[in-house]
Amino acid sequence: MVDNDQLQASTEAYLERVVLEAFEEADPPLDPADHPFDADTPFRDFGIDSFLVLKILIRLERDFGSLPKTLMFEHTNIQELASYLATEHAEAASWVASEGQVSSTT
Repeated sequence: MVDNDQLQASTEAYLERVVLEAFEEADPPLDPADHPFDADTPFRDFGIDSFLVLKILIRLERDFGSLPKTLMFEHTNIQELASYLATEHAEAASWVASEGQVSSTT
């Protein structure tokens, strides 16, 4: 069993990978070096627009099931979103933690 601190940290790492995936899929791709990138930085400061928010949400739903469409507006940074997922979707977050990877996008 994963403790709460480990679950929070692994969920944050998972979300960082998902956001980096979205950066790569953006048109044009976003360069993480051009945007502040840490768990406390608001998503808007990453350069994430509403189109990328939707792409990220769809991606998260692959691992966590149905999520509120306003999720990334209610939880505005990686730390807050990880806390929500680790608390409200603990089973899926534990699975993501135990897998240690983002599931395939195909």
